[in-house]
Amino acid sequence: MSDARLVGTWTTELEDDGKSVFGLASFTGDGGVTCYQVNAKNIGLGNWESTGKDSFHYNFHILAVNPQGEHVGEAHVFVTGEFVSDDRWEGTGGANFYSPSGDLLRGHEGSRVTARKFGIDK
Repeated sequence: MSDARLVGTWTTELEDDGKSVFGLASFTGDGGVTCYQVNAKNIGLGNWESTGKDSFHYNFHILAVNPQGEHVGEAHVFVTGEFVSDDRWEGTGGANFYSPSGDLLRGHEGSRVTARKFGIDK
């Protein structure tokens, strides 16, 4: 099941410890996700799917590297959302942070996420 309303590019705002973290998320018709958040140095790649008439979830992974370009871990981000209109959705998200060997270091969930779709600037 897929919802064509999600396909396209969205501005996102994540509430993180009382601070707004802005980002961009792009969803493809075949279930792909590309995300960027201003608090991350790299893009995230992942997948999405519909979970109901007006709901969906997605996840993406962000690789972390040190200044020398060495892999130092990963963030696995997960979000559930629900449409409030054709160009706006709200939801909750979280992330788990892993060492390069795959050990869970820490995680959090329940952060509020809002998004607004944008089209071609005219």
